[in-house]
Amino acid sequence: MPRRPAGGRAAKRARRRRLYLVTEDWKQGYSIREVDLMEDHGNADSDADDQEPRRMPPPVLRREAPHNGPWHFAAAFGTKIMALHLTPWRYTPVFDVQTRCLTFGPPTIGMATTAPVHVPVGDSLYKFGFRKFHVLRPPPPRTEVLCCNVPKEWSWRCLTPPFGEHQVTSHAVHPDGRTLFASVRVKGRDTGDTFTCDTGAGADADDPKWTAAHREWELPFKGPGHYDPRLDAWVGLTDDPATAGHICCCQVPSPDDVCSSPPAWKLSREKLFCRDPAEAHTGASLVYLGTGYRSRFCLVECLQRGWRRHQLRLTTFFPRYHKNGDLGISKRRRVQSFKLPKTRGKDSGFLKNPVAFWL
Repeated sequence: MPRRPAGGRAAKRARRRRLYLVTEDWKQGYSIREVDLMEDHGNADSDADDQEPRRMPPPVLRREAPHNGPWHFAAAFGTKIMALHLTPWRYTPVFDVQTRCLTFGPPTIGMATTAPVHVPVGDSLYKFGFRKFHVLRPPPPRTEVLCCNVPKEWSWRCLTPPFGEHQVTSHAVHPDGRTLFASVRVKGRDTGDTFTCDTGAGADADDPKWTAAHREWELPFKGPGHYDPRLDAWVGLTDDPATAGHICCCQVPSPDDVCSSPPAWKLSREKLFCRDPAEAHTGASLVYLGTGYRSRFCLVECLQRGWRRHQLRLTTFFPRYHKNGDLGISKRRRVQSFKLPKTRGKDSGFLKNPVAFWL
């Protein structure tokens, strides 16, 4: 006898997330491609490349835009990828990977900057630029479906620039989900500064105030740091050539403490990449794959083997502490290697800073 439908009482099956890669592979713009990391392509704790690099999966979207670097893509507001290029067009494209719908977001007029840094905090998207600081709140509910209907109240808000001309080198969000840490490079000094900002609700929510509470030290990783609840630490990639191939983690300082000494940090005992002398490492990004008892990460690495074209390698792993307290890597698995399409040029930035989102 067939089962009776449960109707509205049945719980909806959770959507399985996938990795989305942004590649610069044609003259007029970029492509967004989808990769299922659950497919069994590689063996755990193995460095062997038994398979030849595959062709990239077909694009789920192609986006026409100027070739001015990988810094103008951001993931925010759930399952959306935003292309925030500075163009003469009035609106910016917003692609929802779940619905496969292309809509439009507010324009970026007056927000020109060479290499912006986008940081999602809670349900908002923050953008750092040269002498500029902006925030984009979640879009309001749509009352009608129009392809170019952007609500007037959905717009970028200009905030007080936090650090003048200083360049953001690394950033991380505190486990409280509202406090943003950002390290900046200071000209004329070997060590930069680290600032904190409470972006939560309150009297200053529309213009959060930055506090230089952690001066003369920087976060030990480059770019974003990802919080691992099991380690109770931020995990990221180092920017020091002497430690290339290792991951690092650092303790999370309290937002309320004013300290002049940097938080304790550790370097992984083993290398995650740059293990094979025959491979020329070009660049890498670290993608956080979600929370749980054991947090999983994906390394997105661009490399070259001999005279061959650049390839993109995906490696998943779990960071852990050894019994003696050292930082280690467990269940490292090479998911797949792909042949990278020819890019516009070696200096485009995509080889050194591959763009990937877990949505």
